[in-house]
Amino acid sequence: MNTDTVYSEIVLELEKRANPRLAEKEMYYHKKVGPGFRVYGISTPEFIEMLKRYRQSFRRLSFEERMELAERFFKSGYGGQMSFGIALLKLNAKDIKPSDFGVLEMVGRCLNNWGTVDGFCIEVLQPLLLKYPNEMLQLLRRWNEADSLWKRRASVVVFTRRVGAGGMFTDEALEFCGRLIWDKEDYVMKGVGWALKDCMRGDKKKVLEYVKQLRRKGVSAVITLYSIRDLKGKERREILNSSAHAKISKEKASERKS
Repeated sequence: MNTDTVYSEIVLELEKRANPRLAEKEMYYHKKVGPGFRVYGISTPEFIEMLKRYRQSFRRLSFEERMELAERFFKSGYGGQMSFGIALLKLNAKDIKPSDFGVLEMVGRCLNNWGTVDGFCIEVLQPLLLKYPNEMLQLLRRWNEADSLWKRRASVVVFTRRVGAGGMFTDEALEFCGRLIWDKEDYVMKGVGWALKDCMRGDKKKVLEYVKQLRRKGVSAVITLYSIRDLKGKERREILNSSAHAKISKEKASERKS
């Protein structure tokens, strides 16, 4: 079975299963999307069943064929098709080398919604970061300063979950988050908060102090409140109160000057 056949077969099934009512509901959760973003409106259980069924077909393809097919899925603009693209790259992740990173740049140009960004980061970019840290950090630094809000979100979401909890990239995560703390895009700020929350699991002392500093600076609550979701009791109150203390200190300093 060649890539044209696999692609056509999957797209045809996605179109047959499409549900306009569910599609409208799904779009509600995407407050901001990039050009060309569309959804089919297929339920999660249905979609998982499809992915499982086609996994064997994907395994029979060569590395190059999976890369080619993934590119077609990502360039479609459809969230459902891009999820198949992620599944293909996940299968290839163990064999992808820095010389193949052009495919990552291609995906970066296609990113147009938060769901695809997060799935791509966790399933594809994280394994590659662990395998090729220097090369991946170089790519992510470019994305961290990109015009695309989806690339900027990806540059920090890659430090969530097991990567954040592992504590191996805390300094890099704080560096990348630091350049985005004044970002105006809600999805970017939420990505920063998520990265800080999960990195706090890997290096609590360092990240907790960093979040306190952000609170004192007056960084958006979207970031700081998301970052302290795991905290309770006294630790949480200390961070929430730190902005108030900073405000009082500024007022007192102003009074002394006058």
